[in-house]
Amino acid sequence: MRKFIVSDLHGNGKIYDSIISYLENINKTEEVILYINGDLFDRGPESARLLLDVKDRIENKKGFKIEYLGGNHELMMYQAYLEKENGKWRLDSDWFYNGAETTLYGLKELMTKDGEKDIMNFISNLKLYHKFNEKLNDKPIVLVHAKCPKIVKDDCDMFIKDNTIDTSLTVWTRREDYWTMLLNNVGNKDYFTIIGHTPVNNYLGYEYYRNDNTLNIDGGCAKYACGLTEFDHTPLVEIDEKNDRLIILTFNNNNKIISGNYFTNGMSTEIKSKELDNYSKKLKKILKE
Repeated sequence: MRKFIVSDLHGNGKIYDSIISYLENINKTEEVILYINGDLFDRGPESARLLLDVKDRIENKKGFKIEYLGGNHELMMYQAYLEKENGKWRLDSDWFYNGAETTLYGLKELMTKDGEKDIMNFISNLKLYHKFNEKLNDKPIVLVHAKCPKIVKDDCDMFIKDNTIDTSLTVWTRREDYWTMLLNNVGNKDYFTIIGHTPVNNYLGYEYYRNDNTLNIDGGCAKYACGLTEFDHTPLVEIDEKNDRLIILTFNNNNKIISGNYFTNGMSTEIKSKELDNYSKKLKKILKE
């Protein structure tokens, strides 16, 4: 089975559609699973569509398999739901200060009251991390939105609905936060941790932190959706277990793969242009079909 990871799409429909089409084409001949590492919605214009589409694919087993992990925006949405007064959303909740409008407006247009309960039940049961059997740098790979837990189990025991301090730390912690030094960074010395949450500011769409063996793949969809950056990139990561490496393709809003890299043992090697061109040609052909 080929395993792919994307993080922090934030309602970017163009990149989401490109990645789905790319993986559907692979799934015609090989089994595929996509791990969505939180922050699927908010800020971007198609937040509700992405959320409902992923939910439909998971619950009705449409197409390739998807595992959806919760991030801080999923947690904020759940907390705002619990804080509703007289059946109404509180406009002073953290969620509304962090780009909830696009998501809520879309959901109101597409859902009934019962549908709202259904979607919140779906969100509340999202897991917060996933441990892979594959290794990188001789360490098991762990996928989590912001901070690797101190204790990682083979089958995740942390969910959005737990709504605890540990839940918040797992989806909210950033490297630059004043308390991060007390928490021993966002990684875990026993694992190779893949995170998102903090947008990167380079054309690759990812950054590697050698000191805590952590790879950040938040390409900046949130900033791009808000017009805060001109960088136009979202990395799709494949775990290449045969060669003990990660393959990282960077998609942009024009349905193109704009860069490609191999990542192994803390080193990044750019994919040769001819090979990258072949990826882009395949994607272009898929999107025309």
